[in-house]
Amino acid sequence: MADLLETPTPDYLKMPATLDEARRMARQRFKERLEHGEKIGNCDCGDDAKAVDANAPRLTGVRFVDSGQVYYFDPLDISLSVGDWVVVETSRGKEAARVVIAPGQVRQSTLKGELKSVLRKMDDADIERMQRFKRDSSVAIKTFGQKIRERRMPMKPITAEYNFDGTHLTLNFTSPDRVDFRELAKDLASIFRCRIELRQVGPRDEARLLGGLGRCGRTLCCSSWLPVYPDISMNMAKTQDLPLNPGKVSGVCGRLLCCLSYENEQYRQMKAVMPRLGQAIDSPAGPGMVVSMQILKELVTVRLDADHIDHVFSSADLGYRKPEPPQAAPIQVAAPPLQPRPVRVDPEPVVPVEAPVEAAVEEGEDAAAGEASRRRRRRGRGSRRRPVEPQA
Repeated sequence: MADLLETPTPDYLKMPATLDEARRMARQRFKERLEHGEKIGNCDCGDDAKAVDANAPRLTGVRFVDSGQVYYFDPLDISLSVGDWVVVETSRGKEAARVVIAPGQVRQSTLKGELKSVLRKMDDADIERMQRFKRDSSVAIKTFGQKIRERRMPMKPITAEYNFDGTHLTLNFTSPDRVDFRELAKDLASIFRCRIELRQVGPRDEARLLGGLGRCGRTLCCSSWLPVYPDISMNMAKTQDLPLNPGKVSGVCGRLLCCLSYENEQYRQMKAVMPRLGQAIDSPAGPGMVVSMQILKELVTVRLDADHIDHVFSSADLGYRKPEPPQAAPIQVAAPPLQPRPVRVDPEPVVPVEAPVEAAVEEGEDAAAGEASRRRRRRGRGSRRRPVEPQA
């Protein structure tokens, strides 16, 4: 009876057994929140004040085979869903792309560049033909390498990519210098009977096209999801207390690891409020010196001066707290000053009074006498002569 009355445990309360199961449960919770219209993150979904204009264009996000970046196109009246293959017009001609963002409205201010439309949706026959050309690309790269060796050209073939209908073949290669491959392109065009494009790529693009596993054991970021290569410098490794040996902080491509930029800003902010290595500090157990730190966990290891034993403290115990974002001070609106109430006063009639002529004449004479005395004083001060010295 107890087993019959026992209710099943919801999926969101079950603990995942593996990492893949945890990701599956996270995706399921995300879809359920979308279906119920719940707010996700800091987006403006459900905010009527920031709703998109009804006349705003509907766009769909697509991703090409050789790129991790998402590009937006106008789906017109074509019904699309995530995972569908479509044909779009690009600067290199017609290419196949996969829908990664369902059609939806976006703000006009977020669009950059010319907006192009989706030409059509690919059917099963188009997808089968594209898969066949993908298998034929292995034969194309072998022929490309054979022709390079015959001409003894300083080139290394990387990949070969057909477009969806086989009318365009792109051959990627690396070379330390610039190479004149015009005769080679003509020879390859006569063999494959299609348009040939030879593209010279760098070390990072070579790793992205070939793929592989990084130092973490996972698929390379550039070949899986990274849309744009970040700006990386050796100062990022120094900020994160990593070895400054280029061989230890370099990736498969021989360049600095792209993942150095992922947590660099967080390390920089935390280091600004935490003690430095070798700094003398007063801990709850007594004075000591900082010997190590765990930046992300905000833990500091202090070696006490008394017994030379290492103790681990949190940054909050040592008085170092993470800076909080500044809060806007409340705006105080002062009351307008009270204006005096106007009082109506009836004007009194003004009677003009004429001054006597004798008084005016006397005042004029006194003013003239005073002006004459001032002139004499100034003339007297300026006309003083120096005493004449007796001649020898």
